[in-house]
Amino acid sequence: MMRQIIRMQMRKYLLLLVAPLLVACASQSGTDRYYLLSSMMQQTADRSAQAPVVGVGPVTIPSHLDRSTIVTRSSANRLEVNVGHRWAEPLDENINRVLMDNLDRTGRASRLETFPWTSRDGVVWQIVLDIDRFERQADGNVVLVARWKLVHFEDGAIVQSAKYNKISKPADTTIESTVVAMSTLLSDMTGEIASHIP
Repeated sequence: MMRQIIRMQMRKYLLLLVAPLLVACASQSGTDRYYLLSSMMQQTADRSAQAPVVGVGPVTIPSHLDRSTIVTRSSANRLEVNVGHRWAEPLDENINRVLMDNLDRTGRASRLETFPWTSRDGVVWQIVLDIDRFERQADGNVVLVARWKLVHFEDGAIVQSAKYNKISKPADTTIESTVVAMSTLLSDMTGEIASHIP
């Protein structure tokens, strides 16, 4: 009888300890915030009738960024997964979409196609983008390090390739300001790529 009473009391105490944790977990999952990169580029030119068809992709990102939760760095060797701050869509898809939107605003393409496309789509130039780093650093700045290539689609010749490596300082330390700074870098890089499209 005494053992049963002790067991019941222990269950009570265990429930009292676990209940706040369950409530905290439930409330935390309900406060997720969702973010998207966006085009920051102004319309810079009217579209030329002679502008070529440009294909965008593939776009690759490091596997540590290929997650729904936004990742930042607290040191050169340590990543922070920002619980409750999520990408609203896969990051590589978001980058590809914003890259196309930015390119469209430059007027350097008559039409844009998303990788993969077929020969019937009439793509003349292909932009291939490999991103090495794209996150807020320990010093608070956002960095974008990427290698891009402009490829003549018909024969596969690389007519231009370069490494982009720049930083942008967010307005503050919030994740939202970090995403704005990332969008700014993406627009700047798009302008650099677009300037090489014949």
